[in-house]
Amino acid sequence: TLSARIGIVTGRNLAQHCHQQYSRSIRIPLWLVCELAIIGSDIQEAIGTAIALYLLFGIDIWKGILLAAVLSYLILGIQRYGARKVEALFIAMIAVMCVCFGVEVFMAKPDIAEISKGFLIPYIPANATVQAVGVVGAVIMPHNLFLHSALVGTRQLKRASNVRSASIREANFYTTIESAIALLFSFVINATILIVFADIYSAGGKGGILVRSAEQHLPGLVEAAQLLETAFGKTGPLLWAIGLLSSGQSSTATGTMAGQYLMEGMMRLRVSHWLRMFISRSISLVPTMLVGTLAAASLDQFDEWLNVLQSLALPFALIPTLKFAQSHAVMTSEFAVTKHWRNFGWAAAAAIIALNIYLLLPLVLQLADMGIMAACAAFLMFLLYLFFIGVLISADVE
Repeated sequence: TLSARIGIVTGRNLAQHCHQQYSRSIRIPLWLVCELAIIGSDIQEAIGTAIALYLLFGIDIWKGILLAAVLSYLILGIQRYGARKVEALFIAMIAVMCVCFGVEVFMAKPDIAEISKGFLIPYIPANATVQAVGVVGAVIMPHNLFLHSALVGTRQLKRASNVRSASIREANFYTTIESAIALLFSFVINATILIVFADIYSAGGKGGILVRSAEQHLPGLVEAAQLLETAFGKTGPLLWAIGLLSSGQSSTATGTMAGQYLMEGMMRLRVSHWLRMFISRSISLVPTMLVGTLAAASLDQFDEWLNVLQSLALPFALIPTLKFAQSHAVMTSEFAVTKHWRNFGWAAAAAIIALNIYLLLPLVLQLADMGIMAACAAFLMFLLYLFFIGVLISADVE
């Protein structure tokens, strides 16, 4: 919502403000981190689409990865018909995911009381830190903040002095509702997946018979389909595969469009959408194909850590958003966020950063046990991560 407000009030997107406000020494690493997150999202899309094609049609994973690249260009072709058509495509794909995963929840018939308890009193087991951090990255991908602030720029606002204030307030109101609905659907989709598999793994659930054989590790995307088939029959894996395919393809367009706005706004690099996707796909295709052909069994662990990457990169999009949204110089005194929302935003950012640190510290300490070189590299990267977050927080906004 805040990133969209920046675009509505100022008429410029988040990336353009980063170019204006930050020096080159800050812009370049900030751009690289965000691009890395987009490439990670591209890899996830390819993995998800390839596994969905494997489940639906029996296509080999490596062939599915190549087909995912082809499908990406077909999805991108819709952009030529305008932003509204792209938004309609997103809505359709989200609807498909909600239906598929929602039906599986009804089939599972989970304990509503336990679900409510989990929402009211959240708890993260010691061995589920990676999954918890990954869920944050899956729900709020950093590049979507840049995308949302740019998409609202396609809307026609009345900026004449006598009606500008009322027009912007109206746009902010409806954008807030839109953002809340989008986040709600994202939350619901992720929650339904967690609920279904929690029910399968629970001793009293329909899939309770699977607990003993699968308790050594969490299921991957392919294993998930097998568990769903055991628990719910042929319908379970079919719905799972269709939802997975829709999820992968919806992230294709968002990643490409976000990368385009990021390059043009922050670095003043102008390339066509097609070339942008070709570059991004070429970079992401290499590690994906290597894992898909040489270590297909590790695809799910690879995908899990890519979700963690999104969470680690999130502060680098969230902090500029908060800084610009609270700035009277950028937003004017009339539209700068109030103290209440400013405090809430920074509290959320602090919670995300703390969760990331909570994950990183044990990993750094583990690497430190591997030798002096590994220890130095691990601590250096960790300190650079914290240092750059501090730089963004302390940077002046004029």
